This record gives sequence, C-alpha cells and structure tokens, in this order.
Amino acid sequence: MSGLTEFQVEVSRLFFSLPASDGFLLAGGGALLASGLSQRPTRDLDFFGEQGRADVGEMRRQFLVAASDNGWRCKVIQSSESFARIHLVGSEEVLVDIAIDVAARHAPVVTIVGPTFSSEELAGRKLLALYDRAEARDFVDVFVLCEVFGKDLILARAAEIEGSVDRSSLAQMMATISRFSDEDLPIAQDRILQLREFFERWASELG
Repeated sequence: MSGLTEFQVEVSRLFFSLPASDGFLLAGGGALLASGLSQRPTRDLDFFGEQGRADVGEMRRQFLVAASDNGWRCKVIQSSESFARIHLVGSEEVLVDIAIDVAARHAPVVTIVGPTFSSEELAGRKLLALYDRAEARDFVDVFVLCEVFGKDLILARAAEIEGSVDRSSLAQMMATISRFSDEDLPIAQDRILQLREFFERWASELG
C-alpha cells in the first residue's frame, strides 16, 4: 500500500479514469509515496503532462465535473493553458496541480493510483526541485533518495531532464539549508544532524 491517504488515492484514481488524463503522470511527493520511495506525508497531488500531448484546460474541465459529481468542493486557485491549481475538499483537503512539464525520459511506471515517472527519474526531478526552490521538504526527499540511488545517479538523471545542472549553483542552493530550523525539516529529529552534514559535504564536493 502507498503512503498516500485514502482520499488522495481516490482523487488520483479519479484523475486517471478521465479521457483527458492521457499524457499525464503523477509527479512530486505524491509519486514518491505511491512508488514507496518516501514516507513523508504530502498535501499536494501533482499531475504533469507532456507538451503537445496533454491538454491542461480539458483535463481541468473534466476533473472539475467529475470531482463535483463525487460531492467534493472545488475552487480553482490558478488557471492558464499550461497550469491549473485546484483546492479540493472531500473527506480531507488536497491541492491538485495540473501542469505541462518536460516529457518523461524513461518509461513510466504503473502504481496502485496510476502512472508515475520512473523511480530514478522521480529522484532526478526532486533534485531539480531542490535546485530551483530548495524548500525544506526538497532537502529531506533528496536526502532519502540518495540513500536509495546514490548521488551520482541522481545527478545524472537530473542532467537528462534539465540538459545541464550548474554544480556551483546547486552547491549554493544546498547551502541554503541553514535558513531552516530543525523543526522546519520534515524528518525524524534524530536524523537532522546527519541530513545537515550530508548536504554540507555534498555542497563542498560540488564546489
């Protein structure tokens, strides 16, 4: 069983039951949970589609109709041709992001909730999330994923997606972990020091 909540599983399965879901994959923290790569809870479900194949507008329309038919309350927070964010309230609350992103570089994997990016590609995409925004959850996810795949493989998968990753800039983003208190980092407190030392060493290696 995945680490997703029952409601998140229900929402994901509804999403992938719709005709417009063709070309979309579950991504982000939800995909890590569905793939058994993380135990960190998430409040977001990210569905990424391939440019030229996935239609965000039609997917948003179909999803809103289906969600309303299920008795869920929906509020569109943001909407454009390439991105939609929906606040969904059913048995719990969840943010649903529907977006166009870089196409999958590896064959998708089918999970209990639907198709996701491959495990290695999810790891590479999570490193790119750290590279772009460096939120507390990104540090925790990358730390856990490196224990599974190793740093070199994750760097290689990130480079496949992005084209190139500037190592000096990545090191600078890793150094920003200092702005978070121990309580900000969603990992067991007895692992905090290990996590901080891991990124300190990696940033030094990247230079």
